[in-house]
Amino acid sequence: MVLDWVCSETDLAVVAITDHNTNLGALQAAELAASGRYPVEVIVGQEVESSQGHILGLWTPVLIRPGMPAAETVAAIHAQGGLAVIAHPFAPHFWSSAGLDRGSREVYDAVDYDGIEIANSTPLLFLANWFARFYWTTRHTRLACTGGSDAHILPVIGTSRTHFPGATAADLRLALENKRTRAALPGLSPRRNWRYARKVNEIRLRNRDRRAREIESGIRPPGRGRRSSDLDR
Repeated sequence: MVLDWVCSETDLAVVAITDHNTNLGALQAAELAASGRYPVEVIVGQEVESSQGHILGLWTPVLIRPGMPAAETVAAIHAQGGLAVIAHPFAPHFWSSAGLDRGSREVYDAVDYDGIEIANSTPLLFLANWFARFYWTTRHTRLACTGGSDAHILPVIGTSRTHFPGATAADLRLALENKRTRAALPGLSPRRNWRYARKVNEIRLRNRDRRAREIESGIRPPGRGRRSSDLDR
């Protein structure tokens, strides 16, 4: 469904799929794209819920256990050749009740991240996006910038995006490593915000069910606090 939408409704050449604490959907999508059915490249990723904020692990075919400190999570991403990106930094604290959890400036400074998301399409992150952009401008030699739609609904896919020289996943990786990316902020869209608002309760219920499954499967300790919840992706 995601690939159908990407190919019919957007002009994206590369898409990274980063579901919470799993890369199964990304692996399946990458296999479909590699078969030639879809004219788009898929980066296998996952959004790992570390104990100090969420981290996007790009190019990560091996599942990473949630709940570890940010430094250990980033090290696990790097150990399999992946790149680690700070997810939705500076999101307001009140959003954590809906699951949009994030780390802190001290963690961002201390951990060996590869990039930072400075454009995110989630409603009410307009100021957070600008805080993230300001933070990045003072650290642009250390961190690449990225844009991600954080799409919970299909029409949001591609509304935030990462621009880079070239058109392939390999080109994107090279641009991230060389800090040559640009991030496009989402435009103002009351309709998009309304669509998201209609889905908030559904998203919360899905996240609650997902956490229960993760506890049952043993990848999430029971009773762990809210620091690892999120809305995405």
